[in-house]
Amino acid sequence: MDGFWTAHVMWFLVGTLFLLAELALPGFVMLFFALGAFVAAFAAYALGLGLGGQFVVFLAASLIGLILLRRMFLRVFRGSTHSPAQPDTEEVGLDAGAGKAAVATRTIGPGAPGEIKYRGSFWRAESAETIGEGENVVILGQAQNDSGAYLVRSAKAEPRDGGR
Repeated sequence: MDGFWTAHVMWFLVGTLFLLAELALPGFVMLFFALGAFVAAFAAYALGLGLGGQFVVFLAASLIGLILLRRMFLRVFRGSTHSPAQPDTEEVGLDAGAGKAAVATRTIGPGAPGEIKYRGSFWRAESAETIGEGENVVILGQAQNDSGAYLVRSAKAEPRDGGR
């Protein structure tokens, strides 16, 4: 069994531990230490390097990978975080949605906020009238007292100006 615990096996196990740590920790850095450990395992196996040489290879491969590849890997794995501004987007990021249709998923009433489903998501909603669950609503805009809620009216109700 002593033949199993060679330097390259140990470096491989260390690399695997770094990969597992990458899954548990934020920052996207442990991956490069795992890369360094795997390169050191290969160097220990193929080149027969001593312990000092293995550490130099580990550190060099880790740092070179970190410097050269981290930014690229972040773009690939996290994607772009930039979202272009839309003309109807409020400062808080809530689409005003005025004039759009939605469905009440919880009863909405005066002084009793409810919930609507709009564009595939659920949003808090307020109304001056009672609107039952399942009724169609029209979004009037963003609620005044709650930046994360919509002001709605029943789709059955006539517009305030009588439609003229």
